[in-house]
Amino acid sequence: MNEIVGSVYPIPAELADRLFEGNTKVFVKYVARNTTRLEPKHKVIVYASHGSKKLIGEGIIEKVEFLTPQEVLEKYKDQLFLNENELHAYVTRWPSRSSSKEMLTLILKKLKRFPKPIDCNKPITMAGQYLTAEEYSSLIQK
Repeated sequence: MNEIVGSVYPIPAELADRLFEGNTKVFVKYVARNTTRLEPKHKVIVYASHGSKKLIGEGIIEKVEFLTPQEVLEKYKDQLFLNENELHAYVTRWPSRSSSKEMLTLILKKLKRFPKPIDCNKPITMAGQYLTAEEYSSLIQK
């Protein structure tokens, strides 16, 4: 079995840009269960959805937490890639998710935009996709 080295997550292009500008470095996402195979030092590759539909950059996970939306705002409001209204809209978009459900919270470092966006030859679902070392190398060599 190939070792997981990271994940690709789709983010609307206009929101994804925020991760590479200023002080935003916290990415949040609801996941099916409060578990993940991601760990500090793994990579997060940003896939710009609703736009170019390309891989546009990456960051390294510094910390993985599961926090409620309120806890996210209390701890990371100024570093979150979503503003408070966008987070509220995300939380209330699906009735099955409530403000008490914990979110995957990734604190990222060394965020960098790729010099040239990279075509992704497979569709990236809303759930994201884990990457093996081999898959990561293949993507970066493009």
